[in-house]
Amino acid sequence: MDFHYYVNILKSRVSLARFEHSLRVVEKAVSMTEGLSLDQEKLRLAALLHDYAKDMTEQELLALAGQYGIIICEAEKRQPDLLHGPVGAFLCRRDLKIEDEAILRAIYYHTTGSAGMSLLDKVVFLADLLEPGRTYEGVDELRRICEDDLDEGLLAAFDGTLQYVLRRKLLIHPLTVQARNWHLLEMDNVEE
Repeated sequence: MDFHYYVNILKSRVSLARFEHSLRVVEKAVSMTEGLSLDQEKLRLAALLHDYAKDMTEQELLALAGQYGIIICEAEKRQPDLLHGPVGAFLCRRDLKIEDEAILRAIYYHTTGSAGMSLLDKVVFLADLLEPGRTYEGVDELRRICEDDLDEGLLAAFDGTLQYVLRRKLLIHPLTVQARNWHLLEMDNVEE
């Protein structure tokens, strides 16, 4: 996998702001995993391509998702931006010929999370939320939590996502609920 090859493809596909965000996500993901046993090549590629479909219109996302059976819930139909991870993973497989399931899974679930998240999934999910360009309320606290404990940070990220969705009276994606519940149970099992 030639990382720079994919950098050039992404640069030609997304806005400059999205491209710069993606590069910051790569940097954040790498810095978060110093000393951890994680394939850095896979990590860098998943982080780089996590928003591969983000600049597509809602209509384009819905059309592709409908055509290929990617839509899984009403939340995605009503909030098509939630589809950019699944559609992005699909396009990375189809168009970029990426076949590594771990990379595709991290791209697919980087917005919603999922039950059974791998370390790669967790890091891409969190790096997207924590990269230095992010300035939303609570991001500094989330960064602090993640520096101490990635699993506690992931739980805090799920809680923050759910609070955000509830405040805006949006549909809650069932994968996020499943991801939070699974992760909370896993943390309880570790503590026992």
